[in-house]
Amino acid sequence: EASHTIISLNLAMVERTTNIHRMRMRAVGIAPSSTSTALLLLLLLSLMQSSLFQVSSFQIMLSYSRSASMIIAPRRRATASLLWKTIHSTRSSRIPSSSQLYGQKSTYNSEDVVELQYSEFLPPSAASPNTPVIFLHGLLGNKRNFASLASSLSTQLQNPRPIYTIDLRNHGENTHDWRPSMSYSEMARDVLAFMDKLTELNGSGHEKAVLVGHSMGGKVAQSLALMHPERVAGLVVLDIAPVRYYSDTKEKGGGGEDSGWKAVEEIVRSVAQIDLVQGGYTTKRDVDAVLRQGMLEDPALRAFVLTNLEQLRTTEENEVPLRWKIHWDGIVKQLDWIAGFDVHDQVMDDSVTDAETIVQQQQSKMQYEGDVFFIHGGASRFVRHSYISTIASFFPNHMLTTIRGVGHWVHAEAPDDTIALLKKYLDR
Repeated sequence: EASHTIISLNLAMVERTTNIHRMRMRAVGIAPSSTSTALLLLLLLSLMQSSLFQVSSFQIMLSYSRSASMIIAPRRRATASLLWKTIHSTRSSRIPSSSQLYGQKSTYNSEDVVELQYSEFLPPSAASPNTPVIFLHGLLGNKRNFASLASSLSTQLQNPRPIYTIDLRNHGENTHDWRPSMSYSEMARDVLAFMDKLTELNGSGHEKAVLVGHSMGGKVAQSLALMHPERVAGLVVLDIAPVRYYSDTKEKGGGGEDSGWKAVEEIVRSVAQIDLVQGGYTTKRDVDAVLRQGMLEDPALRAFVLTNLEQLRTTEENEVPLRWKIHWDGIVKQLDWIAGFDVHDQVMDDSVTDAETIVQQQQSKMQYEGDVFFIHGGASRFVRHSYISTIASFFPNHMLTTIRGVGHWVHAEAPDDTIALLKKYLDR
């Protein structure tokens, strides 16, 4: 089991009482004795007094097996589980949060945000007092990518929540408002404006939301959590890290292998060159045939890309019966921004080289101190061990779980496992 799991413990100040820890343990199915809990807390408190432990958070990385539940790999499996369940909510007081650095007011110009289109999945009960969940898709995706998962989740949660899937900027049904730019700060403000809209429609219970983001959507969710932590009740990130990805072999700690971003760039640039008018295409099958000839041999990837192609009912003879529901030109021009990571319009990845900007990065280092759950595809290269320190610097209270045998699209390749993990997180 040790080969499947890495345990990383960073001990932060213990801010909770024994009773609160015991309640948390019971909530996740652990029935600790008062003696074991007290001994654990005494041990941690004694360690906190030692100058040897000057670190900011407590983290545990877990490995997830499709054939078994959570696998903890240290010698004392129960002890490791107890540590995670009881202390994962501790918070660092040494580094200022982004809310302290930037304040808690939602600020954006209404003209600068896109009114995002969305789908709504309400729980069986007419009204739910619980915080809503917002799903954010990845590059070339749309709100329908999470429709099946959101529908299932809305009926399975012990604590029912309204669930929303949205089309991010330059994707899906947002054809009314294509934009030339799409930094993560801009896309985060789009989502913030959507949350403000929910608050206006549904009341104060929607001021906060749990964000679940895949790939590009995961970066949007992370950027928003760092910009406005007071609006994010929880964060789940599917197979992406808050780092810059490269199309060559410059990936830090990558052992000379690229992360997979090169393939993403090639797909985007190739498909963007397909001219529906000049090609005389009339059906999705025509475009699929073109993609199959060298661009995209993988049928699953072709089907994914073609979800962005809409078949139109036309009466005019010269009218093209197909339409892309994605702003190819805008996306191609913004690939460098999408590959990186920015917060509050400031680049926060390792592409920065000038000393002044690096100093600004260090001085404005921000954190989201809520519970963050990273779900990684075991066959994917988008989350590497070398990225863990960066993840921890932004999200001191994070947990990383791996679903074995699946690639980057974890929710599509392992929907049951993904739902099970989301239920554990949302019902915790």
